Amino acid sequence: MDRKELRLHLERLHNAGHVAITERAGKGRGGHPVLIYDITENGKTLRSDIGRWIDLGVRMGYYPDTFFYLPSDD
Repeated sequence: MDRKELRLHLERLHNAGHVAITERAGKGRGGHPVLIYDITENGKTLRSDIGRWIDLGVRMGYYPDTFFYLPSDD
């Protein structure tokens, strides 16, 4: 996923109320504003719901245990 695509997803999450966007003073590379994305309470609930659906899919055998493995899971 490139940065432009990621920005579109973050804007959609912001519009849905799952992410809050704050602009930091100053400019970043290329003179663009520096934006900070923070997950909101609604976003935390969504993240938890997605986690439960993934867990259910693994337990029901739709996905192998390693399908959703992340290096941070160690």
